[in-house]
Amino acid sequence: MRRIDQRRAAIDTGRFSILSPLPPFVDICLRSAAIGPLDFPKIAQLAAAYPNDARLIEMVRAAGDASAKVPYLLDEDETPQSILGILREVARPQLERLHRLPEALQATVRMLLSINTLPNGYELYAIAALLEIDRMQEEMIRSLRGLMAGRLPALDFYRANLDALHALDRDWPRLRRARTSRWRGSFLPEQARMSYQPLFNNERLTGVHETCAILPPPHAGLLERLTPDVLRRPLPPQVPVPVTGSADWLIRDVGKVGRHFTRALLRIIKDHLEAERVALEPSNYALIDRRAQEALEEFVKRTP
Repeated sequence: MRRIDQRRAAIDTGRFSILSPLPPFVDICLRSAAIGPLDFPKIAQLAAAYPNDARLIEMVRAAGDASAKVPYLLDEDETPQSILGILREVARPQLERLHRLPEALQATVRMLLSINTLPNGYELYAIAALLEIDRMQEEMIRSLRGLMAGRLPALDFYRANLDALHALDRDWPRLRRARTSRWRGSFLPEQARMSYQPLFNNERLTGVHETCAILPPPHAGLLERLTPDVLRRPLPPQVPVPVTGSADWLIRDVGKVGRHFTRALLRIIKDHLEAERVALEPSNYALIDRRAQEALEEFVKRTP
């Protein structure tokens, strides 16, 4: 595979699409915190402050890579099989650690990643499980970034996607005016970048919509050719769903915790635990849960 020719990456910003998903696990992080309408912007600002554009991952997922990890490994002579082999090796240490966790914590992680919900009666393990998932995702991404270095097609793919988003941001005021004048009453966000719309129940934050505009990746065909079948979104009809607890399952689903608003909530909790000198150890799940309940309310109290 030769290096991507950037000149062939024609960008048609009129092909944008709007996403407004409910990021998973937000409700679990918030279940014991009384975050009101005046407090929400403080957390939203933290989510928006991450340096990497949240839409890049959404573009990759929308193009068919459920894991959002294949672009790190695009390179000359790679195949879907070789990429899957590398990803399985990257996942192996995390899977080994997962299998050593206490059974209740394992069960919580499996349920969270499989169907985004908690097993009945396992609420005490929720935050510890999310922190384990967050740690696994961070370590896998750190390994993949190391492997990405020197892979020119991977770097070109990233830069082309970033250029496409910059073009979309530049053209957004014009695109929004044109769409609004053509279809009255149609909803388009004020900005193309990721924004956050809170969901309240009795003045208490219970969830959030992440809304943004994205474009198809300029080199979506390359991603399509190199995405292993088991990581495709949706799964091809002939491909079985990965077994829960397997490497393919972990590769495909561990990135759910990587959405920026979820990351912001977990960052607040981790910072609080560090300040309280609470070790992020599986055996500390009960203490982690208690301290996590304090973390969000303390954050909004001390944040201007």
